[in-house]
Amino acid sequence: METVADEIPFPQRLEGRFDGMIRLADVATLRNEVERLDGWYVVEPRQPLPEAPVEGSIVSAQLQDMVEEILREERGVWTTMVYVQSVENPEIIKVFHPRRAGCGCGGGGGILPWRVFSRFRPESVPAWDEGSCATNPGSTAAGKSWLRKFL
Repeated sequence: METVADEIPFPQRLEGRFDGMIRLADVATLRNEVERLDGWYVVEPRQPLPEAPVEGSIVSAQLQDMVEEILREERGVWTTMVYVQSVENPEIIKVFHPRRAGCGCGGGGGILPWRVFSRFRPESVPAWDEGSCATNPGSTAAGKSWLRKFL
């Protein structure tokens, strides 16, 4: 029997409420939960969608490698770059790379995730195709620095 929750499009699922993993212990707990669950899709924005899910152990290992890179980039200072809907029952995990998360604050577009791990079959996400850091050509501030937008 199909439920209303099953009918939610993938792009809309990505917009729901997510908690940031701030402590390394939170990520370890998340990795343990991910590892015990199979059926994960590994999604990279602007790449072809995966056709088949992978085992939880593969996703857990990828998540660990990504967290280690985040910590190296942040020089050991932990910041919120990993988001999950529920640590106890993870269904979608969004991971952001520190060096690719800079354009969102400038108002020029959304920030693309580095990877999305999903237990739902992924679909095309239109916002990912629009250029994450492009300025809105209709804006009067197009082409100006962020400071000049306010002057």
